[in-house]
Amino acid sequence: MRAIGIDLGTTNSVVAVGGDTPRVLVNRDNEPLTPSAVSYMKRRRAANGEFIVGRQALNNAVRDPENTILSVKRLMGLPRNDPKASQIADRLGIQFAGEDRESEDGSVLLLIGGEAMTPTRISSMILSRLKSDAEAALGEAVSHAVITVPAYFTERQRNATAKAGELAGLSVLKVLDEPTAAAIAFGASREEERHRLLIYDLGGGTFDISIIQATKGEFQVLQTDGDNWLGGDDFDLTIVRRMLDWVKGEYDYDASKDPVFLAKARMEARQAKMALSTQSSFELFAPILKLPDEPLKDVDMEIELSQFEEDINPYVERTIKLMQRALSEQQLTPDLITQVLLVGGSTAVPLVQRSVSIVFDEGRVKRNIEPMQCVALGAAIVADRFDLSEYTVAPVPKTEDFLVEVTPMHLGIGAVQGKEQDRFVPIIEKNTPYPLKEPRRKTFYPSEPNQRLLRIPVFEGLNDIASLNEQQGILECPLQEGVSQDTSIEVAFNYDHNRVLTVSVRIPKTGETFKEVLKRGMMAFPALSDDDTVVGDWREKLQSSIEDAQDFVRQYREFAKEEDIAEINEAITKGEEALRTADKETGQHCTLILTNKIMSSGIASNLFMAETVMGWVSGDEARTLSQAVNEIRRAYHRGDNVKVLIDALVPHVSQIIQKHDRTDFRAAPSQNQLRFNAVPSQEAE
Repeated sequence: MRAIGIDLGTTNSVVAVGGDTPRVLVNRDNEPLTPSAVSYMKRRRAANGEFIVGRQALNNAVRDPENTILSVKRLMGLPRNDPKASQIADRLGIQFAGEDRESEDGSVLLLIGGEAMTPTRISSMILSRLKSDAEAALGEAVSHAVITVPAYFTERQRNATAKAGELAGLSVLKVLDEPTAAAIAFGASREEERHRLLIYDLGGGTFDISIIQATKGEFQVLQTDGDNWLGGDDFDLTIVRRMLDWVKGEYDYDASKDPVFLAKARMEARQAKMALSTQSSFELFAPILKLPDEPLKDVDMEIELSQFEEDINPYVERTIKLMQRALSEQQLTPDLITQVLLVGGSTAVPLVQRSVSIVFDEGRVKRNIEPMQCVALGAAIVADRFDLSEYTVAPVPKTEDFLVEVTPMHLGIGAVQGKEQDRFVPIIEKNTPYPLKEPRRKTFYPSEPNQRLLRIPVFEGLNDIASLNEQQGILECPLQEGVSQDTSIEVAFNYDHNRVLTVSVRIPKTGETFKEVLKRGMMAFPALSDDDTVVGDWREKLQSSIEDAQDFVRQYREFAKEEDIAEINEAITKGEEALRTADKETGQHCTLILTNKIMSSGIASNLFMAETVMGWVSGDEARTLSQAVNEIRRAYHRGDNVKVLIDALVPHVSQIIQKHDRTDFRAAPSQNQLRFNAVPSQEAE
């Protein structure tokens, strides 16, 4: 068994191997960089084509841009309803599959060669190519890898990267932050020195800042910051826009919808960006522009370095502001940084180097390790720390003996705070070193009187509004009689070196404890008590949830958002498959998703709850509810604002639920959540 380090880049990818002298491995084209490109090449003498990767795919992009995908890393782990996904795809000329096709994990689906594929699947093709090239270079099989990602990648994006490695036939030892890998490569030969390093990592699609303490071969990450949506691709697109403007002025033609021209323009823009690193101007030439009813035309124009720098200056200024913010949050001044490492191909741009050197004196700004290769070298050094012979299954990472990392974002829960129903309360703060020596804890209280269920949504992010962050899972815990609004409830988070989050809930008054392990980027299953028992059969619960969801879609579809209905239908399909295959974990997962979506789909959910509780009452109470529901329906169909009517209905429905003590009924999310007080008014225990 052999382990390698992989820098899975936006524009290019690199493979390295550790040992006494870590080195980058060349690919089958005898090059150290493999373009992160996948294309479907049609064969003249064959019915079917084939998928190609790397340099050959990049060359095919000009001939067949619609069947070539570049910069797929920018779409890794993005859900299909994320607006950034559409923006990125439009800018890069990537086609989405039709809305009738849905991915298993809810991520975007890209169309290539007539097939719909997730970014994870496309990335796995790149990784499979890197794996086979590494095996050819080493003359032996490769089984394991450390794969790097931007420091600011979310857990969903990290999970997608690890999944891509698995699909490529690799056991992923660790998903390592790129700036950390670069620091390790830089500091590996300086074990006797002490450094406080700032890594400025500007790649093709992302920008990261990390501040790292390096002492005698040990590394501690102090701070991370960055922007997942800023990189060299954005520099390229400024040149493409100038080319489009030139075509418009010269030929009165809008070439922005011409995929072949755009593919050529992007390739030419990359060449221009690289050339302008060493020269003051560049002659842009994009042949064969096909205008309607006219002979073929060429684009032949010049771009000056000063024009390019004017265009990209806003992007560069943003990177400097993020760098200064990282220093400020660590209460550091530039003179307290020993070395500044410029990492990533886009740091070759002169404006980038000058801008960083203005903050730090030029002598401390280093590019003496190859900026396009150092990340892979650092990953290889980490991979070499594993003794693969000790394991018969996938090894457990053991890097904590020389590497301490930090959380790039807050980890916390959604709770009620004052009048805010959707407040994000961090429990593990951003830049907390992990693995944690002991769990982090905060105290909460039930948000409603006579509450019999806790619904604790777990999020990762930086937004004060919980639902605008990345949801990691949901825990549900039943409450016993006697638990009031003044009963304290302790929520604890633990985070290990594999970035696995364990959430524990303890109620001192009753002695109950609940615990759930949240895997990277996955929704949690319903929380189990310490005896690991579940009331009732999971199949019965799932079947009931599916039937409820099908009724919900039939009766309330017109009042719900399309994306909510799509998620419900997807969970129904997966739930039915879980019943056929007796997949208990997936079944429990689908039960939770269906329950939560039915209860959190806006107007549709409020009507569902109201019409459900109508069956519990009679007489005037039932007539009052019926009149309120009918008025909401009529107002909605008239196009009126129904918020006031809904606000009047919800308290009435809640009172009926509490009166009838229906603990099996999921009310609106905020009614089952925790309440967070910065200074609790009283402590009952």
